[in-house]
Amino acid sequence: MKVGRTVEYEDGDQILAEGSESDCNIYVLLDGQVKVTKGTEKGQATLALLEEGDVLGEGSFLAQRVGARSASAVAQGKVKLGILDHEKLAAEYKNLSPIFQKMLKDLSERFSKTTLLASRLASRRMDKPSLERREIKRSSVVQALRVRVDYLSDTNFISGTYSGTETYRGVLLDLASSGLGLELFSSNYSEATHSLGAKFIFQFTLPDKPMIRVQGHLVWVRALGGNKARMGVKFTETNPYLNKVIQEFLQSLSGT
Repeated sequence: MKVGRTVEYEDGDQILAEGSESDCNIYVLLDGQVKVTKGTEKGQATLALLEEGDVLGEGSFLAQRVGARSASAVAQGKVKLGILDHEKLAAEYKNLSPIFQKMLKDLSERFSKTTLLASRLASRRMDKPSLERREIKRSSVVQALRVRVDYLSDTNFISGTYSGTETYRGVLLDLASSGLGLELFSSNYSEATHSLGAKFIFQFTLPDKPMIRVQGHLVWVRALGGNKARMGVKFTETNPYLNKVIQEFLQSLSGT
C-alpha cells in the first residue's frame, strides 16, 4: 500500500492520545519505536512496544466510524511514520463484500475489548510487583545490605567487555531464588529509557561473591515519583554457575 505522506516525531512526543477523536487514518511505523499505553486507575499501563513495519490507528478504519481513541501512542526515540493513502484504502474497502466488511468490523470490536482486558491485567501487575513467591521473604535483608547495581543501556560486547552509552545505578531489593531475576530501586528512572522490555546489562557484587554481570530486561516498573522507581528484572541469559552463586547467597541469609 502506498504511503501518502510521512511525519516525524522526537523522543517522548505523543502521536495519538487516548480519548481524542480518531481520524480513520492508518499509520505504518517506518523507523523507530512507539509505545502504546492505556490509562488505568493506577496510572498508564503499557500494552505494546511497536517496531518498524507495525501499524497503528487501524481500529477506527476497520470499524468505519469516527470515535474516541482507545489508547495512546508515544514516540520512543526518533520516530518516522507513514500515513497510508486514505482514498485508496477506502476504495479497496468498498470493493469488499458486505460479509467481509462485517467480519472486519467485528474484529475491530473484539480488538477494542481485548485492549481493555489487557490494560486491566497490566494494572494488576502494577499493583502487585513481585518477582516470585518464596517460603521465606528475604527482600528486607537484601535491601539492608545496600548492594549497588550498575546497569548499562545500548550495550555491546567488544573484546571481552561490555560497553554502553548510558550507565545507571540502583540498589538491590530482592533476588529470585531461581536465579532468574532481581528487583531493584533506582533514582535514575525515566519513562523514555525504562519502558517495559527495555534491555540492560546488570552488574552487582554480592558479599563474599565474585561480580555478577548478566543481561536482562524490565518486566514490571512501579514509578514512585520524580526519577525514582522500583523495577523487576528477568535475566535474558542465565547459567548454572549464576544460579549457584545466587542460591548460595540466599541460603546464607535464611538464618539472618
